Amino acid sequence: MKYYALIVLIMATGMLTGCGGDGQPDVQERPVDSQMVAEHVDPSTKFPQQVVVDTTAANKNFVDDALGRTEETISLAELALQQGANATVKQVAQVIADDQHAMHRRLLELAKDEKRPDTGRRFSDGSYEELKNLAGAAFDRQWVEKMVTRNAADISRFAAESDAAKNKGVRKFADEALPKLKAHQQQLESCRVKLQ
Repeated sequence: MKYYALIVLIMATGMLTGCGGDGQPDVQERPVDSQMVAEHVDPSTKFPQQVVVDTTAANKNFVDDALGRTEETISLAELALQQGANATVKQVAQVIADDQHAMHRRLLELAKDEKRPDTGRRFSDGSYEELKNLAGAAFDRQWVEKMVTRNAADISRFAAESDAAKNKGVRKFADEALPKLKAHQQQLESCRVKLQ
């Protein structure tokens, strides 16, 4: 009797284990399409192999941002040419203005929008207005400080785009602009030392 009860117990345990404990016979489950389940829960879900990266939009964002940045930098360089007291500051400002004008023309070509009007961008950080109210040595020092920071940020942006851009034209532009931006940085750093 004990032997019979033990066999029944083993069989019952096997049935429960094989089917997840619901007492039903073990049935082979159909494999679940995890992509289908994920999209059912959240239709925007895409697995890595199905993600489509819009490189056109990424390139356009860089070009649009760089257009605005060059316009602002040109404005700052022209301000230094008008209000700068130090000859070295004016010389560096002229080099930056010339190079930024050339970069701006190239960016317009990349944007395929030759008739793009001047955006008249205003500096969100108030740097242009702040500098406009300064004169002499105070202007020179502040201008150089702001340009050092601004140019370093541009170098980082262009270096990232040089590595990541899918568009050959955008990548070539970033590659060609980087040495100029780095030269500007050296000139600005040297100017900063002279003004201390």
